Amino acid sequence: MLTEVGYARLIMAEVAARAGVGKAAIYRRHATKQGMIFDVLLPDQFLAVPPDRGSLHADLSAVLAEIADSMASPPQGTVPGLLADIHAYPALRDRFAEKYLEAQRQTLTEILDRAAARGELTTRPDPVALNALLVGPVLAWLFLLPESPEQLPVLNSVFLDATLALTGTRSPGAPDDSPR
Repeated sequence: MLTEVGYARLIMAEVAARAGVGKAAIYRRHATKQGMIFDVLLPDQFLAVPPDRGSLHADLSAVLAEIADSMASPPQGTVPGLLADIHAYPALRDRFAEKYLEAQRQTLTEILDRAAARGELTTRPDPVALNALLVGPVLAWLFLLPESPEQLPVLNSVFLDATLALTGTRSPGAPDDSPR
């Protein structure tokens, strides 16, 4: 129904009718339309098991791909509408922080800890700042700029390289600019 009518025009009564149940059945599980859509789009915690691909670059690439997929896959207008509602409703904002942001940051913390243990980091970036640097370009590409979502997988490596440069981390194969 999100694809058919869009986020803003989705009505709980129509969802119930389509599902063949009464509205009360929907409201027993989901107090609001926003909560229902949140549960559909974020059914589990973000990357319950942090990727371990053997390098910081590969691990963060997997995280960035998951972030991009989670934002690009819902029907057009859904993510911006839901994000607006997340900021408008404190209970939904708290669920988002717990289920999505904290999970992302925990994933990033584990990845950074492994990278530090492997000797890939001279300075450990702040997971909150790293989270913003990974999410920001994807949000901009998909929702602020009139660009094609199909280009996002190719651009993820550009976004990741820029993020690693901003955090003071070099990606594999990057030239060493340090003085000799």
